[in-house]
Amino acid sequence: MKVVVVGDEHMALGFELAGADESYTPGTDMEAIKILDRLVESSDVAVILLSERIAENVRGELERITQNKGLYPVIVEMPGKDGPVKDKKDILKEKIRRAVGIDITLQEKS
Repeated sequence: MKVVVVGDEHMALGFELAGADESYTPGTDMEAIKILDRLVESSDVAVILLSERIAENVRGELERITQNKGLYPVIVEMPGKDGPVKDKKDILKEKIRRAVGIDITLQEKS
């Protein structure tokens, strides 16, 4: 089973040096979507390490791809060299809201 990286040149090179089996550096959002579609359909890909920046740019298509895939490959969004795209608390809050159906954040009284 393969570990594949989809990200910028720095991310791809870093993970190649760490032993990633394949890496892709898409030039456009459409190219990224095509790569992700192909990787998800591949039977020998176990993990896709995806740049957060690319994930944010193709979020709608990424959700379509992840809804239709099976257990594998696992898609892990990784921050790029500039750090996270969004505040992680906001991402977690949104995931909880989607799972529970309501915003459960406590707000302080003034």
